[in-house]
Amino acid sequence: MVPYMSEGAAMAVEDGAALAETLSLIEFSLELCPALKVFERKRMIRTDQMQEASLVNGKLWHFADGPEQEARDTAMQPEQRIAGEKESPNQFSGPKTSKWAYGYDAEQEIRKAWVEHWAGSSRL
Repeated sequence: MVPYMSEGAAMAVEDGAALAETLSLIEFSLELCPALKVFERKRMIRTDQMQEASLVNGKLWHFADGPEQEARDTAMQPEQRIAGEKESPNQFSGPKTSKWAYGYDAEQEIRKAWVEHWAGSSRL
């Protein structure tokens, strides 16, 4: 995980919460493998998305002085002037990205994935 969303340690904490939730949903030992597959699938999606966001920030924050850097700085000026700016190239202050990155509920996402996994089939 590159460090530009400051989420590497948070992904580890989410992994722990998600794994604990996954294991708590198991009723039969034969469910262990499917449960771990649900966990892995859900966590891979989340961590891949966070890695992608981090890579975007890494590029965004490291433009050399010049036209790209100036365009970035210009695009970020409204958020400095107007409280509550809806969108921003600055992922840390954009409300949509902030909610996605910092409001994620790993346990709830695992519960939803677990229900989806078993939908239409019996558990054993």
